[in-house]
Amino acid sequence: MGQEAAPIAVIGRVSVDGNATVDSTRILRSFEVPAGMRFSEDAVRRGIRKLFALGLFDDITVSYRPHDDRVDLVIHVKERPRISKIEFSGNKKKESSDLEKKLFIRVGETYSPTTLRTQVDSLLKLYHDDGYARASIDALSDTLASGNDVGIRFVVREGERVKIERVQFVGASAFPAKKLRKQLKTKARGFFGGGDVKEEQFPEDREKLEHFCRTRGYRDARVVSEELVPGSAPNRLVLKITIDPGPRYLMGNVSWTGNQVISAAEIEKFWPRRGGPVYDVSRIEKAQADAFAEYAERGYLYLQVEPRETVRDSVVDLAFVVTEGLPETVRLVTISGNKNTREKVIRREMDIHEGDRFRRSRLMRTRDNISRLGLFEDVGIDFVPAESTDVDILLKVKEKQVGTASAGAGFTSQSGITGYVELGHNNVMGNGQSLALHLERGAKTEDYTASFTEPWFRDTPTLLGFSLFNSSRDLDLYKQKQVGGSGRIGRPLPWPDYSRGSISYQLEKVTISRLSGTLTAEQEIALAGLTPGRGVLTSSVQTSFLRNSTDAAFYPTRGTRLSATDEFAGGPFGGSVNFHKHRFEGRLYMPSLLKGMTTMLKARVGLIGEYPDQNSSIPPYEKFRLGGGTTPDPLRGYDDYQLVPGKFDQIVTSIASQVISVTLPTVHDSTVYDTTSARIRYPGGRTYVAYTLEQQFPIVHPLHGVLFFDAGNVWDRWQEIKLWDLKTSVGAGIRLEIPLLGNVGFDYGYGFNRDDGPRAVGHFLIGNVNF
Repeated sequence: MGQEAAPIAVIGRVSVDGNATVDSTRILRSFEVPAGMRFSEDAVRRGIRKLFALGLFDDITVSYRPHDDRVDLVIHVKERPRISKIEFSGNKKKESSDLEKKLFIRVGETYSPTTLRTQVDSLLKLYHDDGYARASIDALSDTLASGNDVGIRFVVREGERVKIERVQFVGASAFPAKKLRKQLKTKARGFFGGGDVKEEQFPEDREKLEHFCRTRGYRDARVVSEELVPGSAPNRLVLKITIDPGPRYLMGNVSWTGNQVISAAEIEKFWPRRGGPVYDVSRIEKAQADAFAEYAERGYLYLQVEPRETVRDSVVDLAFVVTEGLPETVRLVTISGNKNTREKVIRREMDIHEGDRFRRSRLMRTRDNISRLGLFEDVGIDFVPAESTDVDILLKVKEKQVGTASAGAGFTSQSGITGYVELGHNNVMGNGQSLALHLERGAKTEDYTASFTEPWFRDTPTLLGFSLFNSSRDLDLYKQKQVGGSGRIGRPLPWPDYSRGSISYQLEKVTISRLSGTLTAEQEIALAGLTPGRGVLTSSVQTSFLRNSTDAAFYPTRGTRLSATDEFAGGPFGGSVNFHKHRFEGRLYMPSLLKGMTTMLKARVGLIGEYPDQNSSIPPYEKFRLGGGTTPDPLRGYDDYQLVPGKFDQIVTSIASQVISVTLPTVHDSTVYDTTSARIRYPGGRTYVAYTLEQQFPIVHPLHGVLFFDAGNVWDRWQEIKLWDLKTSVGAGIRLEIPLLGNVGFDYGYGFNRDDGPRAVGHFLIGNVNF
């Protein structure tokens, strides 16, 4: 007869021994070996590991007590001590309450030597970041009378607050120390600060120094050590950096292999022959990046371009080995972050869609198109691999508050005291539509305007817009009232790229009325060329062209913005006046020579004239007058409308009541009216030019700063134009995006050629017209 099988033992009673503060129920639940379960030593070992993972015990053992067909288990635990108090000693520069804020260990928690060491490192970083580079901290743990409680005492030796007074390089005689210091993020103490000891910056400094050496032939250069040694005083240190440059290398043969999609002639352009013979790792990195970019433009994303170097004596031969793979197709485009903007508003600006062959340029253009909407604070775009050879595009936007609602009061010498209410929104109902309402009233000014723009009428790229306005303004000599409206339609143009054209019609009635106590009616008529009290109807058609390739709506860093506007009033369009007016503007944004800045170059030209065989003259209020910061034709550093044709040193004065009337010899020269409240000039000119050079830079988001140079002038006759005879100014300003107020700014410009003497004036800016 065969031998009988041994009976399978099961778990009997499971108990806990040695626990004082940890509940037995918690231990048994975490052990996960219950009574009635088949006995298994593997299960017991797993239970022990789970109990250790709680971090509550220093030691855990399990004893077996077999009887009959059962095995009783006893879990013996040795609990970790608990922290009963935390103290600091030796700290004088920092209060204990400040140090306690940096603690992540707490009274009542279990004591862990590893956690305590991490806590010491955290406290040391606090001291080091504050300039106490020689500070040290010891953590002492004392077992208290209870036997299961531990008191923690941090013994602090602060030392003096130190600064790096000098950076010394050892072993790098081939390079000027000044150039090496420029590579470092760690700076020596200077007049404008610096000298902080931040050891977390040392790895980055090491990498930059090694890269600098490797761009100048020293392929094997490495930073051996960084050491802080005593300086000229106890609180001064010298950062001593030892560099082993190694031998200097020259570039040898350069070849490309494995490229099938890009021809040899095309790919060899990524390594220009004009480069020097010295080994330069930055040239290798740029050639590699250019190859990746060109392949990405053709849909190849997941390829390899491996530069393989072969050294022979002091010459390095370079072989770029390309592994192409297959082209990528866009599978899905996912948009996230648009809480208030409808997805179709974003998708209609995209230049890459599902099913398209991936193109890097289209991806970048998509990002720029969405940024130019002005609805988003940030536009992030990325791609991830999908099935087979497809990729998914991930588009993440961060919306900003685009609505404006403001009310207030202001004072200017020209308008007096005014109160205003302004409402606006550039994303009505999330559809990307613009709505604006402006109500302003004061002692000398009334201005009521309303406008609406639909950029995609019936989901086509057709722009429709209209505006209504009713305004009046006292110009010291007379009151000018304008009432009217306009409508506009526009479409993208097939050529050139990034361009749009539009046509609009405007009907406007201008009424001139005499202000009592100033000039006689004859003087007003002579000035304005209009009969007081009679409305002048202007019917005009305006065509506009805009090409905008900038990368952002408000603070571009690259690209161009070109615009041309042509207005034709009267003639076949009717009305009481006949003229044609033309404005041209070009802007170029590019990186500045100064790091972190953007250079903006802007040029503006304006022309106005009459039609042939027309007897009516150009209304004075349509001519060009430069000056100010928010006028149609600004020139900062000068008062609003200050620059008009004429030479003020030829002025002949005559007193009429309390107004000084000044008339130049010919009808083409200017007239200046100087009162105790303001200084305004008529008439304007038929031609003007203006130039601007700006250095734009971020300060602290969302605050930006500008440094500017403006130059311009205005003339009335062609023979008077002298492009070198310009009025100039320099100044500085700030720009700020404020929720509910929109974009505001302030410029302070010094005008060199003011007729009342060189001086500075300020200009408040609202909106993005002149930004």
